[in-house]
Amino acid sequence: MSVYLDRNFLLSYAASFISLFGSKLLMISYVAYVYGETGSATLASAVFAADWVANLFVGLLAASFIDRADARRLLLVLNVTAAAVTTAFLACLTPERFPLAVAVIFLRALLNSAVNTARVKGLVQFFDEEGTDTFSAVFNSSLFIAVAAAGAVGTVLLRFTGMVTVVLIDVATFLLATALFALVRPHRERTARARRAARRDARGPLAGVAGAVRLVRGDPVLGTAFFYIVLSVTAFQATYEVLISAMPELWFGLGEPGTALFFTAESVAVTAGVFAYQYLGRRGLVPEHRQRRLNLGTAVAATLLYAAVPLAQDSLTLTLLAFVAVVFGGELIWAHQYKRLIARTPDARISSVVGLLSAVGYSLMAVLGFAFSRAMDALGAEWAIALDLVLIALLVACWELGARRPSRQGSSREDLGIPSPAAPSARVRPARSGRPRDAGGEGGEGPRPDGGRGEPEPAAAHGAVPGP
Repeated sequence: MSVYLDRNFLLSYAASFISLFGSKLLMISYVAYVYGETGSATLASAVFAADWVANLFVGLLAASFIDRADARRLLLVLNVTAAAVTTAFLACLTPERFPLAVAVIFLRALLNSAVNTARVKGLVQFFDEEGTDTFSAVFNSSLFIAVAAAGAVGTVLLRFTGMVTVVLIDVATFLLATALFALVRPHRERTARARRAARRDARGPLAGVAGAVRLVRGDPVLGTAFFYIVLSVTAFQATYEVLISAMPELWFGLGEPGTALFFTAESVAVTAGVFAYQYLGRRGLVPEHRQRRLNLGTAVAATLLYAAVPLAQDSLTLTLLAFVAVVFGGELIWAHQYKRLIARTPDARISSVVGLLSAVGYSLMAVLGFAFSRAMDALGAEWAIALDLVLIALLVACWELGARRPSRQGSSREDLGIPSPAAPSARVRPARSGRPRDAGGEGGEGPRPDGGRGEPEPAAAHGAVPGP
């Protein structure tokens, strides 16, 4: 655990968690309020939809700017602005002002999406290459832990205090996050190198998105990571977030305390999942040559566990255990694929690729979350879950069958002016030499089979592989 005592990691992780916690606290509390007042999962999910759709705009229009920006300075400005915007919600606390409240949440979501993209850019600007590889999965797990913690705290606050208290706590979290980010000391050399590369590659928003699409399509490792990340946040997370907003009351009559219980269980499962993955990864137990079996096996296990949730509804304990297992499996998928995505993406394109991921993922979260809630209202939770599981099975089957076909898109990196991982001029740090790795300034490096560091991933050593 001593590896996580790095000063920049502790400060930036705490600041990220607090900022994201503030971003989600008000939204989730308001969702619980709307559902409690109306009993409609569809109306409550409209609040989630406003938050998720905002990520489409930032992912498509602002990511290329964030790639060229100073991440620390941008995070300070965005969090102060979020605190100011949040105060406007004090004027939206009556039911007749629901449309205005959704508009404020949408504006806050724009800021939150920019914060999320900028802090991922911080993975490049705050750490050296080895630090980025070590911290990437844990660093971004703060998003999911913050969502779960906000759900638990928000429902309790709403029950015993009220929305005014929630709003004031929200404002305080953004200001505290600002203070913590101000103490971070960026890695100057890597920051300057990444910003120079981004400026040399400066392009408009849509051209940046097009470049990110070509990069993801042209690299089988990036493409697979992209697919499974989107799968985990849509078919799993988006649906079970809607489910646990209503399930405790529908199945067990527990109301807000039950919702808080399930959100707490989610935060515990996410934390356990990411650290379990780190434990396995640092010991070389997630080898690249077994990627397809690992991906498929984890997805199948999580799907079967999800199917067990409605079957266990006669027992709160069994339902809770099945739910925790689903979240744990989904987090294993996400943590592994996110680490691969960060390692394979060039430093100068981190925000563009993550912005594209956010735009696709959050937009589909909005669509699938809304469809799932409509199915819950019309057919019941059991049928909504069954339909979701069918969708998961079809998506994974189609992807894995397609991944077995030979790739015809191996030139994407060259088209973008990025040296190929297989380029003859690429220099790779010898195992345990301590010298920096430099494959044209891009890409990542994977763990050695014995758990050490220094050798490139198979794709970097031998060219593009057919699939993970």
